[in-house]
Amino acid sequence: MINLLKRLLYVYIFVYLSISGLYFFKVINEVFLISTVYAGVLNLFNVLLALVLYAVSVKKTSSKFMIYNFGGVVARLFINIPIIIIVIKFLNIDKYAFILVLFLFYFISLGLEVLFYTKNSQKKLKVNVH
Repeated sequence: MINLLKRLLYVYIFVYLSISGLYFFKVINEVFLISTVYAGVLNLFNVLLALVLYAVSVKKTSSKFMIYNFGGVVARLFINIPIIIIVIKFLNIDKYAFILVLFLFYFISLGLEVLFYTKNSQKKLKVNVH
């Protein structure tokens, strides 16, 4: 789990250093910068919630594991969608930048989650075989 958090942190740092550089050189404005920060924080919350659900479900039976993780995906969507609507509707942000960065981070985070789950399931299988 620590490796996933490190990788995710590296991605976030790289993206935000790049965005900060663009802001520093006046390529993007402050509204764009703030929009990306909101999107990044929302995705970070999403990933941390996924990791908590995984940590809770890893010692459970396979059916409960599936309920926690697939149910967790649905629960996270139902939590995130109203937050996204509120952010877009009521905050002074660049909507396109927010959505772009939100999707970018979401798919990167989702890819890292899948890698994390498959890597840990392979470790679990090796332990059970031996």
